[in-house]
Amino acid sequence: MAKLMLSREVLKDFGRLPIKVQKKVFEFVRKFQEDSTQASIHLEPFTEAVDPKVRSARIGDDYRAIVVAPEQGDNFLLMYVEHHDEAYHWCRNKRFEAHQALGVLQVFDVREIQAATDAQARKHGPPTDHDHYPLDALSDEELFQAGTPRALIPAVRAIRNDEAFQEVADYLPKEAIQVLYGVVCGLSLNEAIAEMLGEIDQQAPAPAGPGDFSHLDQAMNMDLVVIEGEEQLKAILAQDLEEWRIFLHPYQRKLVEWPTHGPIKINGAAGTGKTVALMHRAAHLARRLRDSKDRVLVTTYTTNLSVTLEQLIRKLAPDTARKIEVTNLHQLARTICLRGGWQGKVLEDTERENLWRTVLAGSLPAGFDGDFLRDEYELVVDKMGIDSEEAYLTAVRSGRPRLDRKQRRTLWPVFLEFNRLLHKRNLLTFEGLIHQARLVVERGGFTVYRHVLVDELQDFGLEALRLIAALSPLDGEQSDPLCLVGDGHQRIYHGAPIALSRAGIEVRGRSRRLKINYRTSEQIRRWAHGLLAGVPVDDLDGGSADTTGDRSVFRGPEPQIRSSADREALAQYAVTWIQHLIHQANLGSHEICVTPNVGFIRTALESAGIRTLELKPRQADPGQSEPGVRLGSMRRIKGLEFRAVLMALDRTHEDSSDVRHRFEKYVAATRARENLMVLLWDNETK
Repeated sequence: MAKLMLSREVLKDFGRLPIKVQKKVFEFVRKFQEDSTQASIHLEPFTEAVDPKVRSARIGDDYRAIVVAPEQGDNFLLMYVEHHDEAYHWCRNKRFEAHQALGVLQVFDVREIQAATDAQARKHGPPTDHDHYPLDALSDEELFQAGTPRALIPAVRAIRNDEAFQEVADYLPKEAIQVLYGVVCGLSLNEAIAEMLGEIDQQAPAPAGPGDFSHLDQAMNMDLVVIEGEEQLKAILAQDLEEWRIFLHPYQRKLVEWPTHGPIKINGAAGTGKTVALMHRAAHLARRLRDSKDRVLVTTYTTNLSVTLEQLIRKLAPDTARKIEVTNLHQLARTICLRGGWQGKVLEDTERENLWRTVLAGSLPAGFDGDFLRDEYELVVDKMGIDSEEAYLTAVRSGRPRLDRKQRRTLWPVFLEFNRLLHKRNLLTFEGLIHQARLVVERGGFTVYRHVLVDELQDFGLEALRLIAALSPLDGEQSDPLCLVGDGHQRIYHGAPIALSRAGIEVRGRSRRLKINYRTSEQIRRWAHGLLAGVPVDDLDGGSADTTGDRSVFRGPEPQIRSSADREALAQYAVTWIQHLIHQANLGSHEICVTPNVGFIRTALESAGIRTLELKPRQADPGQSEPGVRLGSMRRIKGLEFRAVLMALDRTHEDSSDVRHRFEKYVAATRARENLMVLLWDNETK
């Protein structure tokens, strides 16, 4: 029986179609599933198309569905629905081919790419014998293996510089752009394919020819979804289309379904779809549970992000969400300790100050002040769960000033006294809570999970990682025990990187990096990465993050930066920019965020009649159901995304060397999809 696969474009634009046309599309899908050959479908060849596989189907009097018929097999492709003139114009010069090396559908226009190539030739002149570009090292067959359709190889051969590559890339199939970009950045062909698309499954059946769509429903296609019938289509469109729920990049799909007998680590810069892959993997693993008592744990560092993840997982997998427990690290540790019989309290900030005041009132070790002692305790002793002098003497204190054994022996009594006061008052620090939770699990006082998935790995300290290891079935007898996801560029809660092996988590050979950015334009991505120039960024396991080949899938306007000592002028600029986005660019107010929540800008927006909404702790962003420009701290908006972000920064603070603040700015900037405005103001100006 014939199958119908729908393109991303049809689903994305479905809501713009008139209601009566939408009903006709549903009817077309139903009839096609019943009998794809019946005359009432009105499926006819479009003789003006350059690709003979193109068919059109009448959807009402004025609309046409563009369908691509296979030359082999029974998989048909519904590619586009629009008013008949626009529909015919859209498909007239396009080719629709299954790529025989990658097994994916590619859509391209030979005339468009030739026009772009000719324009570059006119601009830069004909190539000379001295011209050399990295793509020259690839043979025609290697260009094909990289995802370039054979018809486009001459156009790729004509590329002589980065500017020409960017111009031509706009017309190449996505897979080819990504792999060729990796080669341009210095990767070998095999490295580029592996880094951008993941390892190619050599056992998967290859298309017999460009018109063989037989295996597209099994291949890692990022723009097609199989529609089993009218009801499934209605279910997909029942709520606003969120593409992350339906479409995955080939590399993401492989990570979602990757079977392993040990822990895996996935890293990648902001916007590369790490969290999307984690959620899909959680749902995938939950659907495979056979024992009704088994559970999947998804955890992250902050409460806000765990609330967002729980909401998204319910939308992604309502059928299996009950098998997935979503919680933040501290709530997880608290639950474990309570089940283990703990009846104490977590140390509050005020109590912390009082305890340190008591401890530091005595004589201090020579050569050390109170600030150093507090930092040493909180960043080393507490965070690493150190509970003995010997453990402190041998601790690896990454990122801290050097101390010899004699100095450490001198300091230990101070830390011991602080711990004694905690114990006397039945108090635990957050890190102490995590330490106690680990001990409960290791003593058998809490059942481990069948699968554990961790988001924002970079925020987890050593003791937290040890707790995660204890909660995971890492004995090697069960598959897919642990999945760790994060990004060293977004480390805003913990300073020093920690090798996973120190927590007993071994990911050698099971570590992957995502490089394709879907959320943020290339212009914003590059600007945000520039914020961290000169700052070492780790790969979350003791190495350095390799950003070679990192790239966004779309381009947009350059970020705008305005600086002034006049706050009123900056506030008015913010008002004008946001009014333009709402009234001219048609953005919803909920798609715009101002961070941090600066009082003079909030007041200006409200005075101009622009509704605002402050993002609250432990509450999910209500989305389009509640309008208002979002206001929140840089940490609060972590994990969210907006079409436009305005960053209002204190100019006096921008001159500091605070590395953590640079990480926070990176996080805030990469929440923006298309538009980024940075306003620099002077905190001393009245």
